[in-house]
Amino acid sequence: MTCNMHRFFRVCLIIGVGAMSCPRAPMAQGATPSDREDISAMLQSWEEAWNRHDMHAFASLFHEDGVWVLWTGQVWAGRKAIEEGHAEVHRTVFRNSIQRERLEELTFVGPDAAVVRFCSTLTGDERAPERLIRSRKILIVTRRDADWKIGWGQNTRFADPTPDSPVCSALQ
Repeated sequence: MTCNMHRFFRVCLIIGVGAMSCPRAPMAQGATPSDREDISAMLQSWEEAWNRHDMHAFASLFHEDGVWVLWTGQVWAGRKAIEEGHAEVHRTVFRNSIQRERLEELTFVGPDAAVVRFCSTLTGDERAPERLIRSRKILIVTRRDADWKIGWGQNTRFADPTPDSPVCSALQ
């Protein structure tokens, strides 16, 4: 792992530990209802970019130094790598895919940082066209220069027998 990734994971750990040691509140001090709306709109943009197979628009949701961890465990570091990696699979196995997202949790851990958890369903994977693929994604979003973007994210696919949350069940 690179030095920058180690530093990023340390920051995420510090933010996470700090958040767990504080009483849970709907919004951290300094976060506004418009911050919640901006981050929710980001999730909508994620879904729309994916379904248009516009990986440039998709990658623009990430900070330049963003990190994406695939369900396979592979790590794409940097917006360029995230765009190129997604563009490649959208030329091949995901070229006909449709993905739907549903927000499960949005927790502000500071005025400029939030954890986003959402569930996803994907259809149209060329490797299994009839299969519904379910996953849960976690994002760390931060505000820099007045813009909310993804700093770090991870995709975890559900094993087939994994029960859905009520929110995820509504996607099917």
